Amino acid sequence: MHATTTVTPVDRYRLLGGPGSPYSLKMRAVLRYRRLPHLWIVPRGYIGAGGELAEAGKGMIPVLQYPDGRYRADTTPLIYDLEQRHPGMRSVVPDDRAVAFLSHLIEDMGDELLVQALFDLRWDAVADQRFCATRQMYGWLGPVEPAEFDAILERFTRRQTAQRARIVMGDNHAGLMAFYEALLDAMEGLVHRTPYVFGSRPSLADFGLYGQLSQCAIDPSASAIFRARAPRTYQWTQSLDDACGVEGEWAPRETWEATVRPLLALVGHFHLPLLQAHHDAVEQDVPQLEWLIEGRRWVVQGQRYKHKCLVWLQREWQGLTPEEQASVLGLLTEAGCMPFLAGGPTAQQPVAEMAPL
Repeated sequence: MHATTTVTPVDRYRLLGGPGSPYSLKMRAVLRYRRLPHLWIVPRGYIGAGGELAEAGKGMIPVLQYPDGRYRADTTPLIYDLEQRHPGMRSVVPDDRAVAFLSHLIEDMGDELLVQALFDLRWDAVADQRFCATRQMYGWLGPVEPAEFDAILERFTRRQTAQRARIVMGDNHAGLMAFYEALLDAMEGLVHRTPYVFGSRPSLADFGLYGQLSQCAIDPSASAIFRARAPRTYQWTQSLDDACGVEGEWAPRETWEATVRPLLALVGHFHLPLLQAHHDAVEQDVPQLEWLIEGRRWVVQGQRYKHKCLVWLQREWQGLTPEEQASVLGLLTEAGCMPFLAGGPTAQQPVAEMAPL
């Protein structure tokens, strides 16, 4: 389905996303679960000049058009904004604010680190490159003459592999593969004990992981590892694509604590150290930094968005009451998270409050 440009009020949300975009699938799954009326749009203009996204001034996907006609982007702030706009309607944020913070930590790991493992595998082997480029471009463009299509595939693959080369330096590939396998193991341990991370209803954490895993389940190399290592989680990912019929509750801590511990350990051992590396590279205005993480030499080129993510997490932690902090302090200390959370916010570079773009 292809969109016609509009900036006038509409009778429901319009989600502009695309094939191969984990964040588009994440956002769509949240809208489906919350039963918020919406249309799913794949706009052709994203591939070339012009089109609805360009007219809306958005250079990223997904983009959510609100019923009042405004266009907004950035999935995590969008999801929080929808919580304000539709309170009490199948929320994805746990009622307990300390648990909600844990949920955000895990979601952020999906958005900012699991995506790199996905991207690494997607654009590494030639077979992955060919399959992933072909299916994504067909999803955007539909039928195209073979010669033209092959030229498009070549340009797209060249761009994506160049981007991968900027991400996968030093021991980054080995580290990302170790993280990916450990995450699958943690999820497999979780899903055969409880339907979702914090109970029988999905949270922000679930959708953050789902977005990336939805693509890992499709891409050849990532999917082969996924299916062999975590078959329950593979089906969990398929099911969460549309959970509009799920009814559930937030579970007591004793139900989820044992299965959340391995996920928080990955946050503390991999995700937050890498966010700190990005944060420091941006603060120091240096092209790249090397960090030793889990015995591997990671090379990081500072990304401003990851710099902001760490500051936002630090601010959220600081915003909890002492009692709320105390309720999860043991878990976060055990996971190795506190050195990265307790010291902030320390950014010299200005960071606005989290809000849709």
